[in-house]
Amino acid sequence: MYSRLLCTVCLMIVSLTFSVGCSSGSSDQPQNAPEEVSVDLGGGGVDLGDAGALDMEAAPRESKTEKPVRRFQPLTLNGNQSTAGSSAGAPEEQKFDNVLEALKPLQIMLGDWGGTTFKKFDGFSAVETLDWVWDLQTNPAQPALVMKADKSRYYNTGRLTYLTDKQKYQLTLTDKDGQKKIYEGEFSVPVQKIPGDDDPNVMHSTYKLSLSLVEPVDEKKHAQIIFNQQNNDRYMFELYDLRGDSVARVDTINTRRKGTSFAKSDSDYGSKTCVISGGLGTSQVSFQGKSYWVCCSGCRKAFEANPEKWIAKYEANKKKTDTQ
Repeated sequence: MYSRLLCTVCLMIVSLTFSVGCSSGSSDQPQNAPEEVSVDLGGGGVDLGDAGALDMEAAPRESKTEKPVRRFQPLTLNGNQSTAGSSAGAPEEQKFDNVLEALKPLQIMLGDWGGTTFKKFDGFSAVETLDWVWDLQTNPAQPALVMKADKSRYYNTGRLTYLTDKQKYQLTLTDKDGQKKIYEGEFSVPVQKIPGDDDPNVMHSTYKLSLSLVEPVDEKKHAQIIFNQQNNDRYMFELYDLRGDSVARVDTINTRRKGTSFAKSDSDYGSKTCVISGGLGTSQVSFQGKSYWVCCSGCRKAFEANPEKWIAKYEANKKKTDTQ
């Protein structure tokens, strides 16, 4: 009897607990008080009423979270977008200005020169005529001073420029047989301005530009060349052979300018400033009724080919100088 009663009570408690748990699990519906449960101890029957009814409706299934879309991000280097394929070199116009600026101290050689060798040939010194001019058209980004020699024992033409990547001067010499030699180097004695012996008010340029043979390699003859500028009207072209670990001078071409001095002051040539090189103008050119000075035939040819370009650069440089 007691055993049956105990089982009935336990079953009732379990049913009530389950019913309450299901009812409290839904927050969307109002909570209903559980109906009274009667226990008939005499007949042994248990009336659970509605308490045993289970709410079997499944809870709504949680929807799947949509994964974020992965978007392509451009490759960056050090926080900056990759610039592969972009040019890293300086613009041609900037390179031109840098080369021209490096060559300006050497434009004292512009003009016509007469030269004689120290070394005797057939009992006499060789005589030659040299002509230095600007070349601004062969390679627009690489201006140069070019030379033609008449009756030279050593070379027929020369091209002197400045290599911005190496920060060195380069001289290319061509002999009468068309053979080329390429030299590179820098100032062994820097450019200086000194008063002239005859007129202390006239400043003269002096320097030594030392150049060593780089092509052809292992060549001993004329392995080094030095431009030894004495003053505005005289420079010496010195040739050295390689002998062991040192060099020995084998000849010097002593050159003198034809005519008067090519420079009147340290840097300011006033109204006679060359519209292209900034050197001392020796002749005039005209464009749209206005005259400009040029220092050599090379600058004249460049001006005539594109006067608007050179006038614009000249005016811009002049304005920049005036504001400094």
